[in-house]
Amino acid sequence: MWPIRSILFVPAHRRDWVAKALRAKPQAVILDIEDSVPDELKPQAMAALKEEIAELRAARTPAFVRITPVSDNTFAELEAAVTPGLEAVVVPKAASAAEMRRLADLLSYAEGKAGMPHGTVGILPLPETAQGMRDAGELASASPRVRGIFGALSGPASGDFARAFGFRATDEGIEQLYLASKLVLDSRAGGAMYPIAGIIGNALDDLEAVERMIRRARDCGYTGVAVLHPTHVAIAHKVFRPTPEEVAHYQGMLDAFAEAEKAGIAAVRYKGAMVDYAMLPLAREVVADAARYAD
Repeated sequence: MWPIRSILFVPAHRRDWVAKALRAKPQAVILDIEDSVPDELKPQAMAALKEEIAELRAARTPAFVRITPVSDNTFAELEAAVTPGLEAVVVPKAASAAEMRRLADLLSYAEGKAGMPHGTVGILPLPETAQGMRDAGELASASPRVRGIFGALSGPASGDFARAFGFRATDEGIEQLYLASKLVLDSRAGGAMYPIAGIIGNALDDLEAVERMIRRARDCGYTGVAVLHPTHVAIAHKVFRPTPEEVAHYQGMLDAFAEAEKAGIAAVRYKGAMVDYAMLPLAREVVADAARYAD
């Protein structure tokens, strides 16, 4: 199922919102028991998780759960969340590899109690601390469970990333490019090949701004985005789907190279550029993505 283009946040205490989320056809849903849930309603949110995950599983939509930062409460949250259909947990304020290893151990125990195969549930560290941002490569390599670093691109209404890093978020986003690129590189270098970017800080109905930020995430190397509103899901799908022009370009490249190989040539001039084996993996990925994202 990886990479995932679109993940839609749903506050876990809003039980009726899961069906609404599914109507937008995201590739996955994050059931949140952290920032979008009032403290007094967190027990209610936790109690709803398994029923909500079952609903998502019936709709063949992977479920993620954003837990609260790793603490003495973590195992209780995992017991509430770990059930068939849970794909991964998102870990806010992720700061150290030791935390990720502790979480991996707790997940192993919770999987055993739930009768699930060991290693089923992945981890997406969300490094909203300066330490976590600096050491994101260590977070990524801390456990085989880590699927990708969970970053963020922010509009002017910025949050934890901006405060921890110290930047002032703008529409242009130049101040965020270093961090966005660093987290992608750290994720991949650590073996977590599917970095995700949260798209935050814009007016929900400013769809042009949302699209700009999703394109920025894609261009920085994120393999998908987590969005806050159902109307943003279709935008994510559009942005991450190769255009017909891109497909034609790369399929033409593959065809030209195939003909060159028949003639015993390992490089070919294609549309004015020299193409060799190094260019082919990207071409194959784009053509494969077009078929995979045909919706």
